[in-house]
Amino acid sequence: MGSYKSGPFLIKILFFSTISLHVVYSQDFELPAARNIYYKSDQGFTWGVLLDQRMSNLHYTGPGGMINFGRRAHTSSYIAEWNFARIQYNYSRPAHKNTIVENPGAGLRFLHLRKLESSGRHDIYAGGQVNVFGNFRMAARLANSFFYADMVAELRPQADVSLGSFFLWRDWNVELSIAAGLIGYTVRMPEYGVSFELDSDGGASIQGYESLFLSPHNYTHLTTGVFIRESFGGYSNPNWFRIGYIWDYYTIAGRHNLNMNSALHQLVLELYFKVN
Repeated sequence: MGSYKSGPFLIKILFFSTISLHVVYSQDFELPAARNIYYKSDQGFTWGVLLDQRMSNLHYTGPGGMINFGRRAHTSSYIAEWNFARIQYNYSRPAHKNTIVENPGAGLRFLHLRKLESSGRHDIYAGGQVNVFGNFRMAARLANSFFYADMVAELRPQADVSLGSFFLWRDWNVELSIAAGLIGYTVRMPEYGVSFELDSDGGASIQGYESLFLSPHNYTHLTTGVFIRESFGGYSNPNWFRIGYIWDYYTIAGRHNLNMNSALHQLVLELYFKVN
């Protein structure tokens, strides 16, 4: 008899305990957002426009290419991305001269964006990036004015918008991006217009450099992009790609009124492969 009476009592205890645990869990704990990890590869064609007044007052233009490798972490609330090896090369010349300028560049970047708003038709992200890059110009025909370089480290606010749309019987994501330089630091070589000069013993020495703290009054770096995003083979495939156009422009107001302007037009294919 004792065991028969205690049976319903134990069932009641278990029932109310289960309800209590469910309430406590649902109120005090949340499952962490799933984090998707991707490796990315970017490649594309570029067209550069260059004016470096330390070198000359001519505008140099020419074609080139770029490649980049990185890692991206993506959750429902943020995007974090490392770009480890961004390399570009342009082959430029002025409109009416035969001087050729080889214009390589390299850099790395860390990006973090938080989702501010999400709906069925759009997502809005805001955040920033830490960007380090070098832009180099080599013109062998200019003799002792053959080498110029800008090496920049900067902080950049950034905003992205992702828009869902239906086009050609497919669901496309159109993504817009804009980033602007806020503060930074640069080392520019050479300080004046000559890369190296002769020493008294007949040898050559590289001319000095200038360093500048960068802010909006002497520096502008603006990057805008328009992309179309699509998955490989439908929604069941976790890998995806983006095709887009990027305009990357920066200008530095240097000392001695020797300024630098560079604009790079890029047509890019970005590939993302899920690893986690």
